[in-house]
Amino acid sequence: MTEVEVILNEDQRFLIEDPDSVAVIMVDTVTILPVANQIIYSGYSFDADYEKMDLTNRRKVQVVLNAKVEAVFGEED
Repeated sequence: MTEVEVILNEDQRFLIEDPDSVAVIMVDTVTILPVANQIIYSGYSFDADYEKMDLTNRRKVQVVLNAKVEAVFGEED
């Protein structure tokens, strides 16, 4: 199995929350590593001040998600 990298254009980018802080991450690349059972979101992190409606402290980050295969479903040929 090989690595799959999807580079998102401006219309495809999305935001996720950093689970360890009050930051939001704008994802611009998604990498799937089947051998390691990982999905990597790459992009820029911004500190979010929700009261002032402001984003500050831009920095390049990667979020690594470990995936576990629970079950594989299929049909017999």
